[in-house]
Amino acid sequence: MQASDSPVRKLRISTVRQLSLRFSLLFAVMIALFSAGIIVLLRSGVRQQQNRELISAARTIAEALKDGRVQEIDANLPYYITFSVYQSGTQEVIATNDPFLPMLPVTPRRAERYTAKQYFIDGDLNILYYAVPVHAGGDYVIQTALNMDSDTSESIISGVPSILAVVTVPLLLLSYIAVFFMTKHTMRSVRAMTDAAKNISGSNLTDRLPVTDRGDDFDVLAKTLNDLLSRLQTDFERERRFTADVSHELKTPLAVILGHANLLRRWGKHEPDRLEKSLSALIREAHSMEAIIENLLQMTRLENGHIRIHKTPVPVAEFFTRLIDSTQSYAPNVSFTESIGVPTLYTDEALLHQVCTIIISNSVKFAGETAHIELSIRPLLEAERLPDAPASEGAYIISISDNGSGIAQDILPHIFERFYRGDAAHTRGAGGAGLGLSIAASIMQALGGSIRAENNNEKGACIMLQLP
Repeated sequence: MQASDSPVRKLRISTVRQLSLRFSLLFAVMIALFSAGIIVLLRSGVRQQQNRELISAARTIAEALKDGRVQEIDANLPYYITFSVYQSGTQEVIATNDPFLPMLPVTPRRAERYTAKQYFIDGDLNILYYAVPVHAGGDYVIQTALNMDSDTSESIISGVPSILAVVTVPLLLLSYIAVFFMTKHTMRSVRAMTDAAKNISGSNLTDRLPVTDRGDDFDVLAKTLNDLLSRLQTDFERERRFTADVSHELKTPLAVILGHANLLRRWGKHEPDRLEKSLSALIREAHSMEAIIENLLQMTRLENGHIRIHKTPVPVAEFFTRLIDSTQSYAPNVSFTESIGVPTLYTDEALLHQVCTIIISNSVKFAGETAHIELSIRPLLEAERLPDAPASEGAYIISISDNGSGIAQDILPHIFERFYRGDAAHTRGAGGAGLGLSIAASIMQALGGSIRAENNNEKGACIMLQLP
């Protein structure tokens, strides 16, 4: 016998019904507490009134007893109060209007409840009594009592819970219906957001959650989620472009490698010149692929925060000399001008050198091997602080300018994006894969600074680095 594979379906209660039931339950508890409070207050008030009546009746009897008007006692008392007067020692009854009233312990301060099961042939004894000793030509005990079974106020109070129960049931039903429709109306925006969210996926990030512009919490939630979706859409599109660009950059050297490999297979064994040319091309393209992969790995480490920063004092003159020497080793005709307004930096020299090398190599690449490059460093003025740079004392700015053709205005906002192809600055004809400036921007962020590009007033491009 095979076990059933059908899943057990759990009972699902909508949020509207849950809120309605919870409110109705809370309303019922409040009514119950209110009813209990009313009953307690009523009982307390009635009991105090009964206590005053019994004490007043006992005082009336005591005055009549002292004045010798025992026969007039019954006429001066309310009809619903029973009494008895008896001697303390012999317990001989002097006067009473209820021969069945038992002699009970003295209660000098307040009335007490007394019950006796099967006291009568046809029922129980249930009274509230007050007993007090008096001295009027002898020692007597005056006892007054109320029959609680025939007391009207007691009957009314006992019936209050039933009345409240009868009234509460329709009130609870009406409250549930009212809360249900009010909550359903309020939750319409949530249902609309839920329906819209069902259409959003990795392949469809253009849809947005509806906003009612009522300014309530649901609108705030919808706007917050829409902002999140916009950021996700931007990130997804950036990753798609990145994947396509990586594929394109790797596809080109692979095609060259495969082409030269086929040439070697056909003619390489018999033509040494072709063999040497193809091997050189293979090595060159392999280095190109290696550089792309290394750049991608470095960007990943930078974005994941896996690059360790080792800040040390860096003499600016020596740092600039090192940059010039390394550049002139592959471009000896490039000239430099230095302007040093800060003698020493405190930063990670290796990472800053890599950033400056990337910028200078771009200047050489696009301004030509006879380019003139100006290196300058000076304290940063508050008015010059870059918008995305953190505020800090002692900040400085490094400028690297060239005398090339500059950067087109529509390209400037994008030159730090990975694989951006706006002009020759990001084509294989100019060399590289379009990752250099992106890496420079990531390194500057890791160093706690920022980077910006602009065109010189005269001619050429200027890259500015701001560091704390």
